[in-house]
Amino acid sequence: MKINLLELKDGSKKELELKVEEKIEALSYFGDEIPLVAPSVFKGRIYNANGDLYIEGSVESTGAFNCYRCLNKFHQKIIGEVHEKLVEENSSDAEMDDYFMIKNNQINISEIIENALISTLPMKIVCNEDCKGLCSVCGKNLNEGKCNCEKNEIDPRLAKLKDLLQ
Repeated sequence: MKINLLELKDGSKKELELKVEEKIEALSYFGDEIPLVAPSVFKGRIYNANGDLYIEGSVESTGAFNCYRCLNKFHQKIIGEVHEKLVEENSSDAEMDDYFMIKNNQINISEIIENALISTLPMKIVCNEDCKGLCSVCGKNLNEGKCNCEKNEIDPRLAKLKDLLQ
């Protein structure tokens, strides 16, 4: 979705309040596709400060995840913050990846929303901080109960140290 910034740039408005609801199908995150099960909502403002345009606000959506430890599917709310400077595509700052581009007096709010949601995701997404994961021998979900596997295996890298004890 494109937002027209002409009124802010020419000075007829100092601030533009926004509430945008955008339907984003999925986020690309470290090679995975994370489906979003709810529309992404941005609430915030774009304002002119001494000739520079800035955008600030919050983004909220709900993602469908697979737990990194136990592989169960779960839904979790994602909330991100946006505090960014906007630059013209032909300015000297445009070559840097740190800014969002203004093209033809418009900004693509979808790109800002996606970026804010992705930046709040942890490296390893788990269903619960106390998730016990899967048994490395039989694959049973250890959150549902213990398994009967023997776990006296020694790491092959440390097997030579066992010989020192004998």
